[in-house]
Amino acid sequence: MKKKQQPRFDIDFFEFSFLVEACIPPRPIARAMFWDDVVWKYYDVLTENERFRLFNWIQLNHSFKREQEDCLLFYNRFNPDNQYFVETKFEGVIQTHDCFLHEDRYYTKKNTFIAPEFIVSINKQEVSRDGRA
Repeated sequence: MKKKQQPRFDIDFFEFSFLVEACIPPRPIARAMFWDDVVWKYYDVLTENERFRLFNWIQLNHSFKREQEDCLLFYNRFNPDNQYFVETKFEGVIQTHDCFLHEDRYYTKKNTFIAPEFIVSINKQEVSRDGRA
């Protein structure tokens, strides 16, 4: 039986939050790549409560400016009031996707959004003020 491998680097949420804060765009390429991972990879690793806390924490930093494209993307991805279930119908198959709204498109992952002609319905996800569903 194959033993499950532990993560190579184990940091707690506060350490993670400080690291994210240090990478608020615009930054050099290595920090920008980490910021990108926060939006597209670590979002799914964090609990809803951690997402909510990180969303609020990062907005307090004076470097965070939604006018900057990567900051706006973070804002839209982590904003609990911007999460949707989008039902689609494509080639007769109906599916529901976990999405966020960015620039008038419902995104499911990096560079992937749902074409409007396949959308059947859109329902806003209900998230409490403390980040718990």
